[in-house]
Amino acid sequence: MNNPDIFTQIISLTKRLMVVESTAANPKGLQEVLAIVKDELKGEFPIEEFVSKGIPSILIRNTTESTRNFKIILNAHLDVVPGKEGDFTPKEKDGKLYGRGAYDMKAAAAVMVYLFKDLAKTVSYPIALQLVTDEEVGGFHGVSHQIDEGVRGEFVISGECGSNLRIIHKAKGIVWLKLHARGVTAHSAYLWRGSNALVKLHKALAILHELFPHPESAQWVTTMNLAKIETSNTTFNHVPDDARAFLDIRFTEGTKETMVEKIKNALPDDIDIEVLLGSAPHTVSPDNTQIMALTKAIEQVTQKKAQLGGSHAQSDLRHFTSVGCPGVEFGIAGEHQHGDEEWVNIKSLEDYYTILKTYLLTA
Repeated sequence: MNNPDIFTQIISLTKRLMVVESTAANPKGLQEVLAIVKDELKGEFPIEEFVSKGIPSILIRNTTESTRNFKIILNAHLDVVPGKEGDFTPKEKDGKLYGRGAYDMKAAAAVMVYLFKDLAKTVSYPIALQLVTDEEVGGFHGVSHQIDEGVRGEFVISGECGSNLRIIHKAKGIVWLKLHARGVTAHSAYLWRGSNALVKLHKALAILHELFPHPESAQWVTTMNLAKIETSNTTFNHVPDDARAFLDIRFTEGTKETMVEKIKNALPDDIDIEVLLGSAPHTVSPDNTQIMALTKAIEQVTQKKAQLGGSHAQSDLRHFTSVGCPGVEFGIAGEHQHGDEEWVNIKSLEDYYTILKTYLLTA
């Protein structure tokens, strides 16, 4: 990094962000983390504030002209999942920074804040820093809301965790489904008088497990997680006449509609399907000019071949994909997001800053 003071400031900002319990259940915390960033950048750049359903987000731009169209958008989320007592106290050990949000993704956000501060007035093109507070719960009132308000980017870089300085140019699609099975109630001693909805549901789930077998290791295949089964029945001697299952499908190709249709065709007609959430897989060609520029920057800084990969989970990039804005996940090195031992490699913050700076100066 050209200026070691910036690195010290990035660590300091990361820790100030980490001590804030910016969870979905703590609206004041969401406001507080954004206030910390706004204080860092106040007076230097126009800051546009958004609120949807009480959830705040901001967009900082380098143009005096009021625009929502940019060549590059740097995207980060400042919300985190809940943690235990002590998780919100940052700790340094053996070159790592531990604590809730270190990896997912307040350290990357802090890098982007200082990178924007350093470069936004230097580059000749419109660039924005987008900070949201609801990625962990779907991003519908952060990134999605800003997109509804007209925010667009020719290319988006999300500092999402899981990248480990790789370029994540594709991600699986997602469909959340609720299956409904209905039967006929009866006394459990007289099964022939009833129709067990749980048994119907069990048979339907067996079909889907055959369709989407559980992988024993990481594979780029469609997967299904059975998240919950429920029924209104509460007694042993009663044939349940209703049952529901909740599924999380991560699929590699096609659209939400084609995936739902595939499942409908596989199941009996008496199983109803309710789509709760869905989005298509995210893919950007490795030949994209911005990916090639980022690849060149990585190799120039690290003296190693850049790695491209895919993510089994989606990020807020899926909202940009839905309106034709390409982008990638590119974040710092660390592990155990959402876990008790979440950490980020401190040295990777310097590499991350330098790579992004090199890239933005040539983008």
